[in-house]
Amino acid sequence: MAMSGGRFLQHLLPAVLILFLFQQRVADSDVISCREEEREPLLVFKQGLLDNVGILSSWGSEDDKKNCCEWEGIQCLQTGHVYGLALNGKNASNAPFEGTINASLLKLRHLSYLDLSYNNFSWSPIPEFIDSLTQLRHLDLSHADLKGPIPHRLGNLSRLQLLDLSGNDGLYNVGNIEWLSHLSSLRYLDLSGSDLRKSNDWFQAINKLPFLTDLRVVWCNLPQIMPWAPLKVNATASFVSLDLTGNNVTNSIYPWLFNVSSNLNRLSLNFNVLQGSIPEAFGNYMVSLTDLFLQSNELEGGFPKSIGNMSCLHTLELSSNNLIGQLSGFFQNLSGGCTEKKLEFLHLLDNKITGSVPDFTRFSSLKELGLGQNRLNGTIHKSIGQMFEL
Repeated sequence: MAMSGGRFLQHLLPAVLILFLFQQRVADSDVISCREEEREPLLVFKQGLLDNVGILSSWGSEDDKKNCCEWEGIQCLQTGHVYGLALNGKNASNAPFEGTINASLLKLRHLSYLDLSYNNFSWSPIPEFIDSLTQLRHLDLSHADLKGPIPHRLGNLSRLQLLDLSGNDGLYNVGNIEWLSHLSSLRYLDLSGSDLRKSNDWFQAINKLPFLTDLRVVWCNLPQIMPWAPLKVNATASFVSLDLTGNNVTNSIYPWLFNVSSNLNRLSLNFNVLQGSIPEAFGNYMVSLTDLFLQSNELEGGFPKSIGNMSCLHTLELSSNNLIGQLSGFFQNLSGGCTEKKLEFLHLLDNKITGSVPDFTRFSSLKELGLGQNRLNGTIHKSIGQMFEL
């Protein structure tokens, strides 16, 4: 017997309602809920901070704020455990947070990511308890107005893959830095601005980090590598970026440097005391280099011809040295290989280069050319008008 339209709807509507409720329950089950034992430590942590811009307004104990997995700056696992705390102020005009880093974070047993960079912790020391957060893989306390000794017990964080303490000009290392060698999983290390003048073993410690690819120790007062120092290189070392700017680095760095440079993309040795000619080895060994910075050293002579074979080179910075010779010779040594096709930035300011500016239209990718404060003469070749990228 056929069912009337009205009776059909009577049967259909409950079915639709059941389906809707089922879908809603499935959707609700997808929402990750944080754990009570981790919400409370976070609220204690919040109490130690002055929130200048209201970022933590979503943090609270009210019914509509109880799920800490939905709080600003918090990341949770599917289990509801907090694994990430990211409250950096890098893109803020002023530091969003002031105050202290509370030890209540110790109750976050699964915390593996901690970023409190670009805040104002009032020149307080790095908290001693940080070394007990043994699950950490990412620790960024850069530009956070911290000072005092770097705790050697940071070496306990053996799972750490990124350590960034840069931009805290009041930090310093006491005695040797052997603790660093215990961070066996480290891939990125930035200690720029820290005073490492007493860390005579810094070079040996770095060589014991087999997975380190990015090292930045800018203006750290690094002790010199003595010519007689053992330059044993870890066979698994494969640096991609090295920045040793402003550390009185001498030519004694070269043997080690050319042994770890096959995959190097970026090298900065600005503001050091490299002397003599630029080694041919730069072009022979650093085949992957895209950016080479050698500004403000004591380099002499011209370019080695091997630099013309650096097929990936985009930036070459050699300002403020004692380079001499005809400018045409510099361009000649950069020509004929792959460099002339890729080079975008060439800075040779403040040297002793002579001669006139030659035709360099074959460097079709060039965007910046710095030649000021040299001893150039003559007229500029009219072909420069064809350099549309310059």
